[in-house]
Amino acid sequence: MRSLVLPAALVCLAASPARADEHVATYALVIGSNAGGPGQQLLRFAEDDARKVGAVLTELGGYQADSVDVIVHPTPALVRDRLVAIGQRVAADLAAGRQARLFFYYSGHARSNAIDLGTEELPLEELRARLFAVPATLTVVVLDACQSGAFSRIKGAAPAADFSYSSRQRLDASGIAVLASSSGSELSQESEQLHGSYFTHHLLVGLRGAGDANHDGQVSIDEAYRYAYQQTLLATAETAVGGQHVSLEVDLKGHGEVPLSYPRAATASIELPAAMEGQTLVEDRKAHAVVAETYKAKGAPVRIAVAPGDYDVLVRHGDHLQRCSVSTGGNGAEIDLATCRDEQIVVATQKGGGGVVRWEHPYRLEVTGTLGGERDDAFTQTLADFGYKQDSLAVASGISVAGLRHLSPDIWVGGVASYASTPRWQRDEMSGSTGLAPLRFDMRTTTLAALGHAELPFYQVGQGARVALYGRLAVGLGIGRTSFIDQDDKTTTQTFFGVAASVGAGLRIDAPGGLGVALGYQLDYAPVISNLTGDTHASGGHRLALGVGYSF
Repeated sequence: MRSLVLPAALVCLAASPARADEHVATYALVIGSNAGGPGQQLLRFAEDDARKVGAVLTELGGYQADSVDVIVHPTPALVRDRLVAIGQRVAADLAAGRQARLFFYYSGHARSNAIDLGTEELPLEELRARLFAVPATLTVVVLDACQSGAFSRIKGAAPAADFSYSSRQRLDASGIAVLASSSGSELSQESEQLHGSYFTHHLLVGLRGAGDANHDGQVSIDEAYRYAYQQTLLATAETAVGGQHVSLEVDLKGHGEVPLSYPRAATASIELPAAMEGQTLVEDRKAHAVVAETYKAKGAPVRIAVAPGDYDVLVRHGDHLQRCSVSTGGNGAEIDLATCRDEQIVVATQKGGGGVVRWEHPYRLEVTGTLGGERDDAFTQTLADFGYKQDSLAVASGISVAGLRHLSPDIWVGGVASYASTPRWQRDEMSGSTGLAPLRFDMRTTTLAALGHAELPFYQVGQGARVALYGRLAVGLGIGRTSFIDQDDKTTTQTFFGVAASVGAGLRIDAPGGLGVALGYQLDYAPVISNLTGDTHASGGHRLALGVGYSF
């Protein structure tokens, strides 16, 4: 099962260490491992979570960059070596009269009594002994162990073992705090939308300032726990695995409030104003990455520490969505609600996706023109045998109209109606001597089909604009019609029915505002038209397709 987080304070300080206190040395060992052992799948976000934790410790936790050691996909031997090295540095600090703080974080796979590092294990008993062998004044340990699934990943290898209980038993000692990403036998989860663990994401958002309940500019262990508990439970309540409860146990003798971060010291921040209310997502506009996601209650401002840059803040309240753009330099930036713009949304629950998925344009209307050659077969050969000829320069042409709706971010489903005509067949060897009109034969095919459309974005041009590869498949009813016009201009028509199909692929460019253009290849196949000799013409062939669409 997935995870536990264990912050531990060993010996108590008379006062919380200040960010700029030169008498307190800070060290962090931050580990992420996506690798899976026997029976475990490769994780997606454990290593990214570790990098994010390292960045927050440096930005807001009072840790010097050269004292934060971030390692990914390590071995047990490497972890042992790094802890020994930190222990030596801490011992030197103590000899020089400086107190020391140690922060240890792990994100990856775990079993009931060990963390899994690829094909090897590091027993919790040994981890505890090695951590407590470091003579730090304060030690904080965070374990976020996980096993991946598809969209909502279950973390941990075997749900039969209670990792939370076993870890707490092995790592508890006098004077520690235990912060667990899940309680009892619950399973912890990862989110595709957040690109990380639900728990680690919300813990970091809390440390960036959203958890600062008393607005003193710093976030304590208790404040971080309360924030992570509420937000993780809200985010996982509607997933397939179910609600995930963060737990905390503390025994900090004489410590008082132990700060984990100092968001007031950030070089840049975004302030969510008091009047703002709703589920709020902060996105780095350049990196297209979610920096924070929280519920903003009306009545008090919330300050979130961020790196200088350009951000979009999405705020959803009920069925109303607003996008607010903000830029931060070397200072704070408050969102001006008057500049936020309304956007359309469609709400859908994704399996394990953290609840709400927002699509600005859930519907699409497309008009596509096609041009290409018509398929030759026994039917057309029979026409040629009877003296009919087709213009060698003529090509088949068609037009289609499709209506689509989002099924998932890059999957669309809907229907399509198309009409295609082939070049006319004509027999005119007798028309010159008789003065009569030549014999003429026309074929047309109408298709009514269900349509599936998939896209693979590979280049983001800007907000709302992107370039994507697409593939599509349509299957439905084909209606063929033929017209025979004799030398007296008398017309005889026939109608045929059958199955029709079409496949296509190409390149699509979407512009802001919902307009899009697609250029691709299409293969049509509708074997519906037949003659008295038993030949069937499979209408269609290889086509060049050019489409214009509007999403709304």
